[in-house]
Amino acid sequence: MSPTTALVHRVRRGSLVLTLGFVVAAIGPSEAVGQVPAVKTDIQGLEAFQCSVLGVPDPASAEESAQAVQLGSTASQAVVLGDLARARELLARAVSLDPGSAGLAYQFGRVLEDLGETRDAVLQYCRALAFGAAGEEALDARSRVDAYANATRRRIASEAIQAFADGVAAAGLRRWGDALAAFEAAAAAHADFPEAHYNQGVALEALGRELEAAEAYRRYLDMGPDPADAIQVSERIGQLQVVPASSASAGSALALGMLLPGGGQFYTGRPLGGVALLALAGGAAAAGFLIEETDVRCLNAVEPGQACPPDQIIGRTTDRPYLTYGLAGAGALMLAGALE
Repeated sequence: MSPTTALVHRVRRGSLVLTLGFVVAAIGPSEAVGQVPAVKTDIQGLEAFQCSVLGVPDPASAEESAQAVQLGSTASQAVVLGDLARARELLARAVSLDPGSAGLAYQFGRVLEDLGETRDAVLQYCRALAFGAAGEEALDARSRVDAYANATRRRIASEAIQAFADGVAAAGLRRWGDALAAFEAAAAAHADFPEAHYNQGVALEALGRELEAAEAYRRYLDMGPDPADAIQVSERIGQLQVVPASSASAGSALALGMLLPGGGQFYTGRPLGGVALLALAGGAAAAGFLIEETDVRCLNAVEPGQACPPDQIIGRTTDRPYLTYGLAGAGALMLAGALE
């Protein structure tokens, strides 16, 4: 019997997944550069630190109280021996056993302060005062809380605060030129004023001065020490540093578009369009490469829909029937994007 040719299967591996991946990347960025952030309206740290109002904890049992006292005594010995880390561990356990003990809270605060954990130490002094510390412990705890409040309170010149308020008011009316002038005056009147620099960035964005806005945001981050919105501001800086379309070279955009689908769009400050074009061109090329048709030559005839047994296969050829179309489509998209 002469060999019979049977079309066994067509493999379409990965083309759909790859194309979907490109499309997801294209629609991923959720915030357009044109959406100007809101200005900051509050100045952090102008109010002096104050102890929070604490509720009265449940009283410790007699056994827990005794254990806490023993741990406090052992911690005192550790302090004498210079083992502050051990003392910290013991006192943390002690105050968890007897959270209403003013004496243990004060003792814990002193150890934390010696370890350089000033903020946590002050919170323990506040607990000691709230739970009835008396005598020298109470006086010392109060003086340490007051010293911390005095050291951490920001003192900003009144003219800087007034200029900042004027800028916030102007921004609320979308008078961005006036807002920028006011925020610049606030920053000039007080050197360490990160909120004023941030708001300069917002006003500069609204005025279309993206690169200057990025510099203002960078100054805000540099003044730190660690703003809560550091990640978001860093991302904003990256968005603003894309080359503006008005200053881009048409020749460079065309050359980049011919080298990489969407390259011209990236260069001219249109990243979403660039990623979308890259997704479409990549999907077309991927489909051409990944869709295969395999012809198997079988020694004996096989029933329709059945595979040729492995021991009767005498030949196999693989073809990519859509390769030409896929590459042509990708090339057409690349050319269209470069000329756009």
